[in-house]
Amino acid sequence: MSKQKQVGPDIVIPIMGPTGAGKSTFINALVGKEVMVVGKTLSSCTDELGFVVLDPAQYPRLKDRIVIVDTPGFDDTYKGDAEILKKIADWLETSYKKNKAVLGGVIYLHDISNDRFTGTARRNLEMFQHLCGQDAFSKVILGTTKWGRTEKAIADAHQKELKELHWKSLAIKGARVLPFLDTRASAWSFVDNLVSNLTRQRLGKVYLQIQRELGDEKKIVPETEAGKELRFTLKEVLEMQQKMADLEKSMAAGGDEQARSQLQEAEEKIQKLAVQIKALKIPLSRRLRRIFGF
Repeated sequence: MSKQKQVGPDIVIPIMGPTGAGKSTFINALVGKEVMVVGKTLSSCTDELGFVVLDPAQYPRLKDRIVIVDTPGFDDTYKGDAEILKKIADWLETSYKKNKAVLGGVIYLHDISNDRFTGTARRNLEMFQHLCGQDAFSKVILGTTKWGRTEKAIADAHQKELKELHWKSLAIKGARVLPFLDTRASAWSFVDNLVSNLTRQRLGKVYLQIQRELGDEKKIVPETEAGKELRFTLKEVLEMQQKMADLEKSMAAGGDEQARSQLQEAEEKIQKLAVQIKALKIPLSRRLRRIFGF
């Protein structure tokens, strides 16, 4: 993108969702060229927070740059979820403290061709809600992607289930649902929807929950609602991995070569999970400070 002169604070719109939901594809369609790497496998391509700046001439009444931020999903195959949370939190905290950016809204994408609402999708959605907080739900657009990969009747049924079940609590608080149809016009409809909402609500009145927690309440990441939620879910996954490891251990004792290989893999996952859980542990000094108020 060409460099634009900045008039006011940046209007930031993060793109969130699970790995493979089509975040990079959405941004490429938005700007009309390939600026983000698009994944061809289940592995995540977005291990850093990439961003693009949209032309402010598109919305002259705002006189501000619109910055679209690409974020990794909380199921990334190369980096731990704790590290991803810290990366997103640090970026959001910096934009909040420096007052050089205001939240234009958040776009959350979901692959409509998925037959089931998986545990991974549920975990991403729960983390997303804890990052945003209910006060920001009115600035959220829930986008469905990959409509061309399944029959329309099936995709319609999936979207109906999302609206009436999985996304119901967000919709009640003002979140809107839009389809992304792999076109530039479709991608821009998301931004148009958020920007028109901004002109009514005025800029800078709503921030994400984690921005307030880190910026105003001076919390550290493990103390935030998103941090506590992630630590809880990681503990659940750790318990499942330990049960699997115990099962593989008994099978490996009988000379099963495949069980030995699976046991080694399970033990490696357990070690990684333990490291992430430790990273999300609130230091004793912080806990004492909150208890005794010093």
